[in-house]
Amino acid sequence: MNKSRVDPVRNEYFYSVLNVPTTASANEIRERYRALSVIFHPDKQRGERTKDTAAVEFLEIQKAYEVLSDPFLREVYDFLGEDALKNPWPAELRSQSAEQIRAHLRRWRIDRSQEVFDHLIRPRGTVTCGIDASTLFARSDDLDYDSRGILARFCGVWVSQFAIRHSVTKVLNEKTNLKFTSHLGLGSRNDLLSRNNLMGTIRHQFSPRLALEATAHFLDPHLVVAKASYEDNDNTLNCRVHFIPAFWNLLPPASTVSFSRRLFRHASTVGSVAWTFSPLSMGSFEFDIHSPQPFDFSSPENYVHFTDRMNADFTNKPGSVSGFGVGLRAWSCGFQLSGLNSCIKTEWSIWFFELSLRFKAGLEIGFRQLAYLVTATWTNTNTAISTSFGVSTKGLIIRFELEYLHQKWILPITLSTVRNQTLEFFSAVLPSTALLLGYHFVLKPRRQLQRSLYFRKAERLLEEENSQLKRRIDDTVGLLSETAKRHMQKEKSRGGLVILSAKYGPETDAKNLTIDVTVPVQALVHNSQVHVPGHRTKAGIQGFCDPAPASPKLLRVHYLFRDRQHYAEIPDYVPVVLPLPGVSIVLI
Repeated sequence: MNKSRVDPVRNEYFYSVLNVPTTASANEIRERYRALSVIFHPDKQRGERTKDTAAVEFLEIQKAYEVLSDPFLREVYDFLGEDALKNPWPAELRSQSAEQIRAHLRRWRIDRSQEVFDHLIRPRGTVTCGIDASTLFARSDDLDYDSRGILARFCGVWVSQFAIRHSVTKVLNEKTNLKFTSHLGLGSRNDLLSRNNLMGTIRHQFSPRLALEATAHFLDPHLVVAKASYEDNDNTLNCRVHFIPAFWNLLPPASTVSFSRRLFRHASTVGSVAWTFSPLSMGSFEFDIHSPQPFDFSSPENYVHFTDRMNADFTNKPGSVSGFGVGLRAWSCGFQLSGLNSCIKTEWSIWFFELSLRFKAGLEIGFRQLAYLVTATWTNTNTAISTSFGVSTKGLIIRFELEYLHQKWILPITLSTVRNQTLEFFSAVLPSTALLLGYHFVLKPRRQLQRSLYFRKAERLLEEENSQLKRRIDDTVGLLSETAKRHMQKEKSRGGLVILSAKYGPETDAKNLTIDVTVPVQALVHNSQVHVPGHRTKAGIQGFCDPAPASPKLLRVHYLFRDRQHYAEIPDYVPVVLPLPGVSIVLI
């Protein structure tokens, strides 16, 4: 044992049980365990009272030895404590070096402390810094003579918006939580919601379907927002009211009522309507239809439209080679009626789960403007990066967002305040090029590495289980061999279906994960045919097994039919029909 062992939390109880130092070697721990076992073994006690006491002590000694005699568990215990022994650690950690194990445990401890802190007060923060860089790209004809120089253009760049918003949430009980929010920023003095303020929100979940929420602004103008929501499996109803208590008699409260409903029983299409009333401006009415559609092209399991893989963790699954195999595409369209601000809007998005990548495009056509927005977002466990560019009457704005541990930084940059087709073209091309390069050099190699790690792990697990699994398969093949031999002799005598070889395994070239199923397939032949129903895995057939769970698999068969060789590859969830369709069969 390394005498320079790091012991950050001083977990020495098990060492105290065996009465050995934390630097004790494996031999010292084993010798001490044997000595104590001889003394405290229950079978060596004579009295019932001493036997019970010895049994308790012996269990403590045995537990301490099980941990300290295992190099990996000893590292976990020394670094994280006894509670961490209950954590389901990845099996591949045991094959790594001590330094690699400690690095993994160090990262786990940091992540765990962040989870505890987040669960305690749920801190959320957003910093927005808007920059107006329109002078850099403005045409010379649109600028004064003194502002056309490069230095003058850079001097014209200014911070048009700056805001900081931070909130903490305290869970009072399982139904009630309390949130405090502070907002500081530069905004229009006429916009009540953009003023500097402190807010408190209380939310109570009366039932799984009904929730009420109230927010009070502590600083002038003391705005109060009340919200009620009702949700069941198919319907959602929200009511929201804004009012200022001091002006309650003068101005009726601004209100918004929205209702959404699932339109079809066997689809996720949702229709929604919203009505907004405001005493200071014209109200509005909105209608929208949203339809998400999951897809899975990575394997024949897309035969079933809604699979369990939609929200899967693809670090523990092979997924597709490209990373574009599994995801969710969605579209929405609707309209808004609000005087001159009335418009028709549509949006389309696609989310590739394996790459954690999402694209979204939106278009809005109204009386006052034609606007469009394109967004790309990449996310992982703790981080999200997003970039978007949009064109509207306000000009061309490109926006960058970075989120880490629920803390978000937003950087909107105004590139032009008027339409500039050349600038719009390059604003779309440059981020797209960067995204393609990022996919080719970062995301795609990362996906390939995840696949290779998955198959290595599957091969290692198959080797560990090889003796028991191989014995079971050999016994099954032995039971089927006589039936298979009899079927093949009969098929050969009449020139029927003769199975030469059959292999079952992943679609990829993982030879170590491919098993020979020739005899089980031969035993399935009946009247020169083999038929296996689809929509389910073939791993349950006698003589088969699943060498790589969650990986798309193929059944590869070489066979003779009417003395001519054929070859077939049948995906796992597709029915097996041999001989292949198109070959006539004469039953005898």
